[in-house]
Amino acid sequence: MNKLIRKINDLSQGYDVYAIGGFVRDLFLKRKHKDIDLTVNKNALKYSEKIAEAFKAKLVILDDKNKIYRIILRDNVVASIDISLFNGKTIEEDLQNRDFTVNAIAFNLKDFENFEEHIILPNKYALKDLKSKTLNTVSTKALKYDPLRMLRAFRFVAEYDFKLSKKILCQIKQNAKLINKVASERIKNEFFRVLSIRESVPLIDKMDKCGLLAEIFHEIKKMKKAYKKYYYHTGGLFQHSFETMVAVENILNNLQKYFPENYLDLEQHFEFVDSFSENITKVKVGLLKFVALFHDNAKPETTTIKNGKPRFLKHEQRGAEKIREIMLSLKFSEKDIEFSMFLVKHHMRPSTLTRNNIVTTKAALKFLRDIGDKTPDLLILSMSDWHSYKKLKVFSHKELNLQEKSARWLLNYYYKLKHTKPLPKIIDGNIIMNKFNLKPGEWIGELLKIAVEAQQEGKVSDTNEALKLLFQKLTRIKKKYNILRG
Repeated sequence: MNKLIRKINDLSQGYDVYAIGGFVRDLFLKRKHKDIDLTVNKNALKYSEKIAEAFKAKLVILDDKNKIYRIILRDNVVASIDISLFNGKTIEEDLQNRDFTVNAIAFNLKDFENFEEHIILPNKYALKDLKSKTLNTVSTKALKYDPLRMLRAFRFVAEYDFKLSKKILCQIKQNAKLINKVASERIKNEFFRVLSIRESVPLIDKMDKCGLLAEIFHEIKKMKKAYKKYYYHTGGLFQHSFETMVAVENILNNLQKYFPENYLDLEQHFEFVDSFSENITKVKVGLLKFVALFHDNAKPETTTIKNGKPRFLKHEQRGAEKIREIMLSLKFSEKDIEFSMFLVKHHMRPSTLTRNNIVTTKAALKFLRDIGDKTPDLLILSMSDWHSYKKLKVFSHKELNLQEKSARWLLNYYYKLKHTKPLPKIIDGNIIMNKFNLKPGEWIGELLKIAVEAQQEGKVSDTNEALKLLFQKLTRIKKKYNILRG
């Protein structure tokens, strides 16, 4: 680090350059830092270009209006250098315009090697808050200047183990509506950085109590207004949805407890997240919690009463459409949306499949074919849906245990098939057409499906056995498709 700072100082002749914000905070708390935050008194872009050229690094414009730039380093002790122009005429004025007191600290970069003796603290509470790891705003205007700071406060608690003061919680409650002025992408990224930590639920609960959650997701307002008479939870649909998210987080944090045979497979499943968008790419568990919160979002508008009891016909399909609307408004990627819609649309299937606690191999195979690599996610969501009623004793311990047993069996079967060498191909469409003198058509696909399912179930093991089985089904298939002759 010293070598890097010395090189930057050598390039800073003619500029007043200060280390600031998170970089100084992490130095003070003796934490590992991923980047360096600098502020400069003039020509921020020109200075950034000079540094980037010297390091042969990429320069990214983060905010041209406010003169904020990022230099992305390669193979260095930090990943990037963020450079901004003074937000004020002096460094002291800049610090007074910062978000939180713990970030309103700086030192001249030339004093790096003994920075603690040269700390600049224009806010008298900064050092106290830093030592106690308490989050307070620099001024009452801080949240109004940039309302995203309300979400960032929760993210600081999530990632840096700070605590929110009563004062800042009160300020967030007063200014919650201002979050609607913030760009959707910024909201999504901050929110998911909170949602993706292991213990995110207490923070989401505080967001809700401050009124911030419902301002970010207006659908939550509708969920809270849904007629509570129709739901088991005293808090209605929102409480059920929230408790489902609580259960998802609990299961994800205790995979070995709930899935002792497959927890290592599950850990690997949640580490591999393919091409999900920023802050979801790193930890997909946040997206599963998000789906849990909105899995029943269409229940209020699909409610009907039959024999005095509420029914929510096709709420899964409508819910999938609605979660797409929510996610589009926050600029989620198509990959994120497709994943979420799929889970909402199918979230009742595991319960329907295991309702009698007897799952046939044939039914399991069809389920696994339909759900595919989303099987682990869907089974955890379904189990969490059931767990949301634990405190209410809607289901007996026996019912819950049987449901968990069925979910574990399905997951174990999924991984057993996944890890087993593929079965040899014993039949194809041409063999079927030639044997039974059939023309191409969708009936060939159905016959082929019957044969493959029978092979997976162990009922047939070679071509002759498969053809004998299909001969028994042929009359029914011909009748179904009105095939009088081949």
